[in-house]
Amino acid sequence: MNYSADSLPPIKLIPIEDTALNRELGVSKRPAKTTAPTDIQWVKVLEFLRSNNLAPNSRKLYERELKRFLGWTQLNYHELRSRHLGQYKQYLMSEVCTDAGKPLSKSSVNASLAAIKSFFKWLTLTYPEIITTNPTQGVKLEKVPLPPAQSLTAEQMQSVWSALELLGETKQRDTALVHILSHGLRAGEIVQLNVGSFDGKLLFLPNTKTNEPRLVPLRSESREVLQEYLRSRSRQGEELNSDSPLMISHHASYKGERLSYHGIYFAIEKIGELAVIEDLHPHQFRHTYATDLLLLGVDPTHARKLTGHQSEKAFRRYTLRSEQEAAIAAYYRAIGEEEVE
Repeated sequence: MNYSADSLPPIKLIPIEDTALNRELGVSKRPAKTTAPTDIQWVKVLEFLRSNNLAPNSRKLYERELKRFLGWTQLNYHELRSRHLGQYKQYLMSEVCTDAGKPLSKSSVNASLAAIKSFFKWLTLTYPEIITTNPTQGVKLEKVPLPPAQSLTAEQMQSVWSALELLGETKQRDTALVHILSHGLRAGEIVQLNVGSFDGKLLFLPNTKTNEPRLVPLRSESREVLQEYLRSRSRQGEELNSDSPLMISHHASYKGERLSYHGIYFAIEKIGELAVIEDLHPHQFRHTYATDLLLLGVDPTHARKLTGHQSEKAFRRYTLRSEQEAAIAAYYRAIGEEEVE
């Protein structure tokens, strides 16, 4: 039978609803959203940053330096070798500049390498199936003279105590804060303290920078100041329990909430202005505590335990002053002038 074009039935298009067939043919009823592929290597960096008890400034530094390193190399983690890290160190020293256009200092290079070393140490321990050998083991840091401890003098500490008397609403909180800082705690450690961390005599720090729990004994005056601070909060109607934050904020937007890392820095900065101490920051109290322990004759091993220093080399800066004063005292004893001031 002969058909003409006019005698053929019209063609009817039937939409295909079979999802599996659509997927096979590459057909989609609606445009698919395109998203950037996930950077698997950066995912591990983020996991590392979350799993470590880093202070905000340290976290920013680690994130910046690891991002810089991953931007420099195209190699996967398991392909990296010590020679590649040596090349990266040379890159930092010869090609990377500061915002002012100057080469990085040895301390800055070391800070970058320390961040990378810390990450790969974690990675090889956590994911041995990804990388079995730490490629940073053969990379040495630059030799940098140990910076002196930023200890406060007795006169400066007296100015701090006097400045606390000039505060208003935050006076009791900040007085307790300075007492705690004066026992060598890091700002990041104080943020995590709860009421239950204080047993009336000792502070228990379950989470520290070195991931080792620490007990910190408080002086009697400091114990009384802290206890009175907590009693005053109870009198004001706050229901305290073991999980309540030890230090709370007075900021209008966060009143009654846990005092933050930046809140601690802001409080100490304000005290420094009243005490006329330029650029006063929380870590100076830690330096002062460590130095004073040694001046009091506390064994350096015990002093390191109290401050939570793992590195004997890092703690060395605090022994310099005590050794110098001991040498001066020995000289005067030797010549019979022990009472000379």
